[in-house]
Amino acid sequence: MELMELYSSDTIEQDFHPKKLVGMLLEDSDFQIPKERVLFAKDEKIMLESDQEESPYVYAIEKGIGAIYIGGQIIDFVGKGDFIGLHHSQAILNTQMYGEVLTGKMTVWRFLLSDVIAKIMSIQEGYLYHYNYMRMIYERYATKIVVGSETNQQKVESMLQVITKRFGTEETERYVKLPRCFTRGVMANYIGVSNSTLSMILTKLEKEERISFQLRTILVLNKFI
Repeated sequence: MELMELYSSDTIEQDFHPKKLVGMLLEDSDFQIPKERVLFAKDEKIMLESDQEESPYVYAIEKGIGAIYIGGQIIDFVGKGDFIGLHHSQAILNTQMYGEVLTGKMTVWRFLLSDVIAKIMSIQEGYLYHYNYMRMIYERYATKIVVGSETNQQKVESMLQVITKRFGTEETERYVKLPRCFTRGVMANYIGVSNSTLSMILTKLEKEERISFQLRTILVLNKFI
């Protein structure tokens, strides 16, 4: 019987969550791998290339929020417990892929990809961590691709739901607050619309009382999520 057959999908999702993968990589008792805690400043680029030509870097985010770019296009957002470099390739159409810090700072653990894979393979159930992580990433990217064929308003609504669920803070009875790092420029880039188009749609959603503006912060209605 395959090892994966011993677990239900719910068990895999809970017991092998990516945030637990970070803890597993930091654990030194069984199989220690080199790591370095690094602090990046706002707008600083996080490159995947390393001094070791045969293996790029992998970053496990401890604190902060960032964006993943292919060239000049944002393809995903990352926060605490997420990774940069674990599933990203530098060979996609010869276009550079990198991360960029959106918050005031970002704290990460930096590894070599080869060391991360070795650590995962050293544990009997290690591949389930990788499997679960890749499954979650695939679902996230698949959703973005599907939404890409919808109207601009549907793109904005879907993006607000995604950001709110993953990064929303200070929830009240009616609203969830989005971190200020999700500026209009960042959000417009992510869904591929102009800043003016995004502003027009956000104004429409405000009139419909689905969102609210508080200074430079967007509050999203709970029922909208």
